[in-house]
Formats: sequence, structure tokens, C-alpha cells
Amino acid sequence: MDNKANISSKGISAVFWGGFGSILRALLQIATQIVLARLLGPEEYGIFAIAMIVLTFSKFFSDIGISYGLIQKKTISDNDIKFVFTWQVLLGLTVGTVVYLLAGPLSNFFNQPRVMPVIQVASAICFINAIASPSHNLLKRELDFKSIQAASVLGYIVGYIFVGIPLAVAGQQVWALIAAFIGSELTTLALLYWKSRHPIGFVLWQRGDNHLIVYGSRVFLTNAVNWFLGNADRIIIGRAFPAAEVGLYSLSYNLVSSPAGTVITVIQSALFSASARVQDDRERLRRAFLTMMGVVTLLLFPVFAGIAVAAETILQTLYGEAWLGATALLRPVSLAMPVYILFGMATPLLWVSGQTSKEFRIQIPVAIGFVIAGAFASFFSLEAVAWMVFAMYLARAIAVLTATSRALDISLRRLYRAMSGGIITTLITSCGIMLVDFMARELSGIPGIWLLADVLAGVVGMALSLWMFPSLVNRHVAELFEKIAMRLPSPTDVWLQKFLYRVS
Repeated sequence: MDNKANISSKGISAVFWGGFGSILRALLQIATQIVLARLLGPEEYGIFAIAMIVLTFSKFFSDIGISYGLIQKKTISDNDIKFVFTWQVLLGLTVGTVVYLLAGPLSNFFNQPRVMPVIQVASAICFINAIASPSHNLLKRELDFKSIQAASVLGYIVGYIFVGIPLAVAGQQVWALIAAFIGSELTTLALLYWKSRHPIGFVLWQRGDNHLIVYGSRVFLTNAVNWFLGNADRIIIGRAFPAAEVGLYSLSYNLVSSPAGTVITVIQSALFSASARVQDDRERLRRAFLTMMGVVTLLLFPVFAGIAVAAETILQTLYGEAWLGATALLRPVSLAMPVYILFGMATPLLWVSGQTSKEFRIQIPVAIGFVIAGAFASFFSLEAVAWMVFAMYLARAIAVLTATSRALDISLRRLYRAMSGGIITTLITSCGIMLVDFMARELSGIPGIWLLADVLAGVVGMALSLWMFPSLVNRHVAELFEKIAMRLPSPTDVWLQKFLYRVS
């Protein structure tokens, strides 16, 4: 019992620190992105974004998944760790060298000569990421997410705030971003190893290593498909459009994908852990699924829809006139994020329901269809590609939500009822933001006032719509809010429960 209690306690702590670290890093990313974007401009961001396409893909080859076996294997020895470390070093050196040598052809593929030296210098990151993987996964094995997130956040602060921003101020252009990235990864590597202190040695082979290789190969294939779906748009855009336009798209995407990714990381981990414990109780799984769908649509749909409505004001206020060209791109990308979150919420329950391979089979035709449609859209405009990204995310969400609903025996009508309150709230809130944004622009010439007015309109509009139409909060969501209310200090708990009683 003590061991089980300890594992449970570690699991709760892992979710907390994972969520806290992810949120803090997302806030840091947004803040530093605003500063660096203002200092550097779209073209430098575009060059960096193209280099990152190459590096994120090469990362899968410098870490093909062998080190993930350190988490999955029941017992590990020092030789297991040395074996993984040896192959990570070899893979990191090999992939880094290949990326360096291919920098010329890759710059030709993207029609960007300036990308070549950037890729050559940044190829060192392949090796850094490779040798950091054993420490990272050993800490995951111990559920020490506090150390992982501390290393990630401190690495980001050192790399981007203490290296990147000063170099950008000094006029180092794209090299400020590359130096920031390398500095961040090096600091994170040092902190992860300092915390894990794993043995270092060279073991090329030992009996029983087949398990690590087979498991790592499966992880690699799954991650490669997910990478392709997440980066196919940037490959198409990087090849078809100038660096400045690539920068506009990259900033738009990063602005909304960072908080969306944080939400998915936090809730997906908690939902998967909780669902795995009751996987034989279909009714509880159905309730968990409907509750999360209701919460996401009620609380997050209005936020991303509000960003889409106020896109021009957000870009002008936070990033300046140079980035106003991203307005038409931020709108479809913002609308894509809530459906991306829905997809992320449904996936763990699809896994728990015993249909782990179904997600993979669903994603293949979506990926093929998106490449064809995205390439066709690139002949028209960058905005057309952005709307195709929205269509791709919507198709993925619909397919996975349908598969999960069938696996849990939930009718699509019941699913719609769970989400309908959030959809109606989103429409009301978005209309309010649109009206206030127009009025603020007519009454004032200060962008900061426009943005403040839009934020207040969103908060007030959402609160009023829920107050005036309490039935928008469905039963499953109300039950979750009631549990949360019981943990809040007075008088907040009393007020929230009174509101919930109005709903019932």
C-alpha cells in the first residue's frame, strides 16, 4: 500500500509540476517572442523558422526512441544506460554531420541561400539533443517532472533572455535566435545531467537490448507521423514563399500554438492517467469525455475565437506595424487551435478504450490529403494555405472525435449537447469583442486601449452570457465546477456554488 500511495503521490506531483512548468515556459515564450519579433522583424524570423523545420525533423533521427525504453523497461542497469548513451552519441554525431553536409541542398530546396550557414551552425543542436535524451527520460522514469521543468525554464531564460535579446539589440539578426536556441539547449542539458547523474560509458551491444530497439522504433514511427502533420504546412510555406512571409506565418502559429500545446500537455496527461485507472468502467469514461469536451468548448473556444476577431489589434499592439501582414494568417490559425485541443482531449480516451492503432490509421489519409491540398493552396496565397491548415485540424478533430464517440458508445447528438453551450458562448463573446474593437478604434488612436477594451469585452461577454443563460453550462461541466468550488476559499466557493445551483 505504501508503494502504491507513493506512486500516486508522485503522479499527482508530476501533473502539477508538468502543468506549472509548461504554463511558465509558454508565458516566457510569448514575452520573449514579442521582444525579439519587434527587434528582428519578419524576414529574420522566417530564416530561423526554415532552419527549425530541418532541425526538428533531424531530432527524430538523433533520438530514434531507444532512450524512451529507459522509461518503459521494468528494471534497468548501468549497462542499459551506457548502451543508450553510446547510441545517442553515435546518432547525434551522425545526424549532426549529415545535416551540416545537406545545408546547401536544403537551402536550395527552400530557395533561401541565407539558410545554409544557419543550418550548418545549428546542426550542433542535433548532438546536444541526442545526449540530453538519456537524462531526460531517466528523470521521467522517476516522475521527477519538477527537475525537468526547472531545467527547461532555466534553460529558456539563459538562452533567450540573457543571450538572445542582448544579441538582437546588438544587431546580430537571425544569429541572435540561433545563439539563443543553442544556449537554451546547452543549459538544459547541463541541468538535466546534473540532476540525473547517470553513468557514462560506451557499450555498443549487450544481451536483451533488442527490447529497447523494438520499443524505440515504434516510438520513432509514431512521433515521425505526428511531426509531419505538425510541420507539413511550414515545409510547403517555406518552399513556396519568401522568408518574410514565412516569418509572418511562423509568428502567427507560435503565438497561439504555444498556449494550446500547454493546455494539451497538462490536461492530456491528467486525463490519460485518470482514465487508465477506470478503463473498464465505460460510463465513467463517457462522463470524463463529455466533461472535458464541455469544459474546453466553454472556456477555451471563446478565447481563441476572440484572438481571431481581434487579430489586427493584437498584432499592432504587441508586435508593431511591421507584423500587421500576419493578420489574415492569425485568424484561421487561431480558429484551428481549439479543434486541435479537442483532438488532443479525445486521443487519450481512444487509447484507453483499447484502440491505440486507430489514431495512426486516421492520421495517414489526413496527412496525404493535407499535403495535396496545401500544395495546391500555395499557388494562390499564403492566406489560402493558412485556411487549409484550419481545415486539416478540423478534419483530424472530427475523425478522432467520431472514433472516440463510437469506442465509448456516445451518440454524436449527445456529444453536440455537451459542446453546444460553449459554441453559443463563443458566438456571443466574439460578437461582443468585434463590436467593442470597432468602437474603440473609432474613439481612440492608441492600440493599447483597443486591446484592453477587447480583453474586457471578452471577459464581460463570457460572464454575462453564462449569467443570463445558465443552461449553457451542461450537467457534466457543472458537476466538475462544483467540485472545484468546494476547494476554493470563501466567499468564492459560495458564489460559484450559487451560480451552479441556478444551472440545476
